Amino acid sequence: MVAQIKKQYLNYLKTNNLKSSKRRDFIFDFILQKKGHFTIDDLYQKLLVIDPDIGIATIYRTIRLLVDCGILTEHTFGEKKGYFELANSHLSHHGHLICIKCGKIIEFDNELIENYQEVLKKKYNFKIQSYKFEVYGICREC
Repeated sequence: MVAQIKKQYLNYLKTNNLKSSKRRDFIFDFILQKKGHFTIDDLYQKLLVIDPDIGIATIYRTIRLLVDCGILTEHTFGEKKGYFELANSHLSHHGHLICIKCGKIIEFDNELIENYQEVLKKKYNFKIQSYKFEVYGICREC
């Protein structure tokens, strides 16, 4: 899967006449190793430890590029904006449980939701492009 994502990244750069750069590739490779959701600030803090000279603007531009080429998905949970995750991190669609106290995000897969999408598609002759399933509440720790 990583090789496929790298190919997608390199094809996007080539198609859009963009050059690969040491920092852009560093950010990209770091993101490929991440699990779950992250914000740009989270990413910046972690990258600063490894490369103290990295700029936040470089991270913003790289994140936007990765969203535009379909490698990252951006989420807005409630009023909190700018959560990202690898677009291919799940083979199936998934939902999110979001704690309204601490902001914790729990991902889950549910076959019933997958099956219900099929019911909706048939019942309404509707081609589903995407969906969001978000449940807000209070987590176990809170």
